[in-house]
Amino acid sequence: MAKREGHGHCTPPIHWLDDACLVRILSYLTPMPDRFNAARVCKRWQNLVSDSRMWLHVDSDHDAQMNVFSSLQDAVLAARPGDTLLIAPGVMHECLNVHINKPLCLVGGGTSADETVLFCPRGFESALEFSASGRVANLTIKAELGSCLLHRKGRLTVDNCFLECADHPLDHLSCPIISTADDSSCPISKAQNEVSVIETRIEGGFGCVRTSGSLKLQQVRVMFGRAALTFWFQVSKHLVDVDAALVPCQA
Repeated sequence: MAKREGHGHCTPPIHWLDDACLVRILSYLTPMPDRFNAARVCKRWQNLVSDSRMWLHVDSDHDAQMNVFSSLQDAVLAARPGDTLLIAPGVMHECLNVHINKPLCLVGGGTSADETVLFCPRGFESALEFSASGRVANLTIKAELGSCLLHRKGRLTVDNCFLECADHPLDHLSCPIISTADDSSCPISKAQNEVSVIETRIEGGFGCVRTSGSLKLQQVRVMFGRAALTFWFQVSKHLVDVDAALVPCQA
């Protein structure tokens, strides 16, 4: 029988479980929409749903175990829409056109973006290719010849990252961010295609962003630092007074 509290209220038996048991149970729910709905039950469940024990982990130095993968590609394939992927620091993770076609959040596990590196060698179009909404945070993404991020559609957020294209005689083929999306919206969620860049350092390439669809670069802010430029900007359909779709990275 459920335990009675003051004022005649009953505590459901599931609330008697400790956090570890509840996290285990909640991990079997699909991230979208079931975990998001569970987060609305109470403050405790809201905190447990965002617990890092619910995330998928990318760590090539650990043996295969539940929710731990040796490569980002394997983790993306196993992930469900709405999952968060925590990428281990201190290791250079090779990313070869990793295609992300479901809403995912990729987070570096270090204390700063410099500690977690994704690397795309020459011969590949991009390190990460997004055809769904997603978020990339606290990561360094390097590309030898190509793009760090290729945005096809969806709402992509790049937060506190470092994007770098290596110096190369064919710099005109390199660009840290390329967007080919148009200004259409999702017929179900009505969300617009766009890229939001927040407090992100960008170096190398012919420009920091290139658009080949109908989206436009706007709301650009740049902070000039001693070692790099830090950018805030959006690529979206709401036009402002911007004539070019390309912003140079050179000071």
